[in-house]
Amino acid sequence: WHLAGGNGNSLSSVQQSDIRQRARKLSRTNPHARNILRLLQAYVTGPGLTYTHRDLSADEDRECELIAQANRLWNSFLQSNARHYDFSEHARRTWRDGECFVRKFTSSEWPPAVRFVDPELIGPTPLYPDSQGIVTREHDVETPLEYLKVNPQRAILDEAIPANEMCHTRIGVDSNEKRGMTIFASILDTLDCFDNWVETELLARKLQSSIVLWRKVQGSPQQISAMADNAGTSDPLHGRRERVKPGTILTTNHGTDIQFLQPNTNFGDAVPLGRMLLLSVAAGAGLPEFMLTSDASNANFASTMVAEGPAVKLFQGEQQFFAKEFTWLWRWVMQDAIDMGLLPDDFFSRIEINWTFPQLINRDRPKERMADVRLIETGVLSRSEVARRDGVCPQRMTTEIAAEKQP
Repeated sequence: WHLAGGNGNSLSSVQQSDIRQRARKLSRTNPHARNILRLLQAYVTGPGLTYTHRDLSADEDRECELIAQANRLWNSFLQSNARHYDFSEHARRTWRDGECFVRKFTSSEWPPAVRFVDPELIGPTPLYPDSQGIVTREHDVETPLEYLKVNPQRAILDEAIPANEMCHTRIGVDSNEKRGMTIFASILDTLDCFDNWVETELLARKLQSSIVLWRKVQGSPQQISAMADNAGTSDPLHGRRERVKPGTILTTNHGTDIQFLQPNTNFGDAVPLGRMLLLSVAAGAGLPEFMLTSDASNANFASTMVAEGPAVKLFQGEQQFFAKEFTWLWRWVMQDAIDMGLLPDDFFSRIEINWTFPQLINRDRPKERMADVRLIETGVLSRSEVARRDGVCPQRMTTEIAAEKQP
């Protein structure tokens, strides 16, 4: 336990807000930052994210009714808040901002309403200047009591929200730090450098395309001055007499030397620099280069398979993290159903929720099914487990099979 000031290495509210705003801007305007968010969404909360309620007791007939009731209540909650809450947005806000606030509005009727709260609205007040917007128990910084919703323009308290009405997900920090840190914190400067590098190279390409005609003439100063005056006269119909157009043939004597000059931009040195910046961004994001750039042309199949290994572990870690967060959210919401008498008091000791996330590794499922059949015959696996591996509900399959067998 730590004193209610948190970690001494924590950033101030102003520093956190600045980093958060930079991360938001880059996630909208920088293609690589946007791609990082898209990859995380696709592999963690993308297509394939489902849930199933599972009983923890031995009385299957009784628990089937309870599972059906839990499914109805949870589906009703998700449908009622479909325009205001989404698992993918919950995760995206957490990655982009470093934290996500979800507020629950309990009512006398089911389901309760939930709304996202922007991190800018949770901040310190004159009464709690060092709270970072979260008032915690004395001598225990990890137990929040209230969340201070402030007016961001005037920094005055609008509302003190009880902790039991707020779900706070944070990443990138220690458990005794109150506010989270965006996943882009370590690569913000590198992404800015890459944007500046691209801008510089585009400017260099424009400079390289500009060609100057340099003519050296031998003779007296009077001859050179007369030639310059003659070159400066203009023809109203054809323009400047000395303008060199494409395909122009110049004929001079041995006293005139003509050279075409253009700046040397050393473009060959720029390519390694750009790739070095991208590799630095990839390392900070924990992704292989071909995922960051969506370009695998400089790799073969074997190297790609090896390179995607750390990314798969990263996605698996994120899936496990959000499985815990979504389970906490599920218990937080279903507690209202228990308080209303829609579910029994011992609901959490009888029913649990299981999350299925998008598949990360492509497998030869037909071949594995043959192995599963052998495991069922030897008593190692149950039929219900095999059904779950195929992404279907075992209870529902049993009911449908029994119905199909009836004459």
